[in-house]
Amino acid sequence: MNAAEANAAEPVDLPAAEALRLAERATAAAQTPGRLPGWYGPAFAVAFTVYGTAVGQAVGAGVSWLSGLFGVLFAALTGALARIALNEGGIVHRLAPGLTRPVLLAVLAVIAAALAAMLLVWLAGGGARWMGAVAGLVAGAAFWAATGRLNARIRRMPAVR
Repeated sequence: MNAAEANAAEPVDLPAAEALRLAERATAAAQTPGRLPGWYGPAFAVAFTVYGTAVGQAVGAGVSWLSGLFGVLFAALTGALARIALNEGGIVHRLAPGLTRPVLLAVLAVIAAALAAMLLVWLAGGGARWMGAVAGLVAGAAFWAATGRLNARIRRMPAVR
C-alpha cells in the first residue's frame, strides 16, 4: 500500500456542520431523479402514431377486432421501451415527490390532445381511418412535448451542491 492509499483509508474527522452538509447533499442526490432519455419522447411518438393509424385502418376496414390485437402489441412495445428506460435510471426509475402532479398533467394532456384531434377530424367529415391516424400522431407529438417539459422541470429542480 502506498502513502496515498494509506491516507485514503484513514478516517477523516469532520466538523459536525461539514458532516451534516455532506449528509444533506447525499440525501438530495439520492432523491433527485434523472432526466428522461433523449430517445424516449420520439420513440413513444412513433409508437402512438403507428398504433393510432393501425386502429383507424382496422376500424375503417370493418375489422375492429384487430384493435384489441394492436392494443396488446402497443402495450408490449411501450412496456419494453419503458423497461429499457427504467434500466437507464432517471424519472422512469424513481419519481420524485415534486413530479407526481406534472406527470399526471402530462398524461392528461396526451389524452386531451388525442380526443381533440379526433373531434376535429370528425367535425371535418373524416372517417375512422383519419381519426385514428391523426389521434395517434397528435398523441405522439403531445407525449414528446410532455417529455421535453418534464426534462426541463427536472433540470430546474434544486441542484445538489
